[in-house]
Amino acid sequence: MRTRRHNHKLQLIWDVDRFRCHINGIEVAVAPVQFPPFIVEAAVEEQDTSLVLGESNEIRDPGNKPVWYFANRLQSLAPLTPGEIIVRKSRPLRIQAIIHDLDQEPICNEYWVRQVVQKIFAVTITRHIQSLQTPLLGTRYGDLEVELFIQILLETLTRQKTGDLKRLWLVTPEQQCESVFRQLKILLTRYTP
Repeated sequence: MRTRRHNHKLQLIWDVDRFRCHINGIEVAVAPVQFPPFIVEAAVEEQDTSLVLGESNEIRDPGNKPVWYFANRLQSLAPLTPGEIIVRKSRPLRIQAIIHDLDQEPICNEYWVRQVVQKIFAVTITRHIQSLQTPLLGTRYGDLEVELFIQILLETLTRQKTGDLKRLWLVTPEQQCESVFRQLKILLTRYTP
């Protein structure tokens, strides 16, 4: 009787330390949402002026209200201004970045993203936030190039105070992590002496 010998090697699915660097004393990690590199105190959510866009795949039961009720309710709410942020008390703290206006073309622009990035880091100071998670703002729904978002981020991190911030997680689709990290490292050479 023959016995088979199996040599199973453990394989690392995701190396959470692979795409990390330091910028002005802040550890920056590029990782997909399913592999958090660390626990965060605040999470940025990309949003539009009517708060229609969502990060969650959750379908909520609207109850027994007719569709016209929700349409009227949406119309009665005053739209927000692009470039604003809304801070929602939760754990982690939710920061809604209003960078899209679905009634304009293009729906997102560099100026709005610059405004919210500056305001987000102002919140890290006032709220003493040490760890923050953010998507690549403007690149998912809008036409902003990843390189431009990284440039905006680096300009802000090198020119603006960030308070107690020690860790920043750039949430990136898994298949793009390597290229985003490579762009980050290339652009970083422009902002470091």
